[in-house]
Amino acid sequence: MAYLVKSDNKAYKALLADIKAGTPGRLYIFHGEEGYLKANSLSQLKALLCQGFEDFNYVFLEGERLSADALTDALFTLPIGARKLVVVRDYKLMTPAGDLKEQLPDILADLPDYVCLVFWFDTLEFKADKRLNIYKAVEKYGVLVDFPRAPASDLIPWLKRHFHARGKHIDRDVCERLLFLCGYDMGNLITEVDKIAAGTEPESVAAADVEALASRVLEADVFALTDCVLEGKLERGLSLLKDLLDTRQEPVAILAAVIRQFQRLYGTKLAMEAGKGESYIMELCGFRSSYPAKLLMRGARGRSVQFLRRAQDWCLECDVTLKSNISDDGRTLELLLLRLSGKAA
Repeated sequence: MAYLVKSDNKAYKALLADIKAGTPGRLYIFHGEEGYLKANSLSQLKALLCQGFEDFNYVFLEGERLSADALTDALFTLPIGARKLVVVRDYKLMTPAGDLKEQLPDILADLPDYVCLVFWFDTLEFKADKRLNIYKAVEKYGVLVDFPRAPASDLIPWLKRHFHARGKHIDRDVCERLLFLCGYDMGNLITEVDKIAAGTEPESVAAADVEALASRVLEADVFALTDCVLEGKLERGLSLLKDLLDTRQEPVAILAAVIRQFQRLYGTKLAMEAGKGESYIMELCGFRSSYPAKLLMRGARGRSVQFLRRAQDWCLECDVTLKSNISDDGRTLELLLLRLSGKAA
């Protein structure tokens, strides 16, 4: 149930097939934003290959301290049983240093049949450079598995399955609201599923349950804040701003999210006037669901292009003031909301 098969991710599907068949390859590179799936894939490989002999068949190496001796010792020490798993976390694979600079391509070309070597990019970003010999070796002898954030079309069935496993039913529209409020990180979503399932008595999870129990990401709060301002609910907008500041959200981060939101509103308004619809807005803004696109279209519908253009100017003026180090940050943001609502003196 932990897996999420993406129809357009051939490398990930191949990895799942290898694990299911019990025949993983000798070399994988795990990279991408979705840490939950990366960690789970490693756990599945570990359970498959180590078979209770972790002390002998599992070796974990930190990339920062990796040397040729440490790597070859891990790779060429025989396992107990058929195979072993060697994991190297956050190694700068495209720019190997020291003795590995010359030796690594040959090591990868000569991996023993009993080894499964995984370069796991956990906090370090994997930056491929196809011009380099090391990349050519990785591509020739291994499989690069990307773990990107999944779209709503993949996550909604996954959420429904996890709620079902906890004895709960949840409708598609409530799942969309949950994704909007909590974001698309699967590790965080699992925590939210556990919390919401435990905090609701009925078998069905309602939108009100999600609203009451879900922990919101900053972007969802800023959506609500700007909606309040645009709909004339200034008092509610100021209250949301105070809540954000009380939870120690950085004023600069709040403003950055507001600026991004008004840039999206401006782009959405122009797109709507050009006859574009939800799918175009999704692509324009990089959304994984149509849900926030619908909210943007609703927000842009009642505002003119001229207002949304001026709004961005006001946001940028606020940004300069915040970064001057002489402003009262909370008051500066409140004044911006007043301007955006049309109620500034």
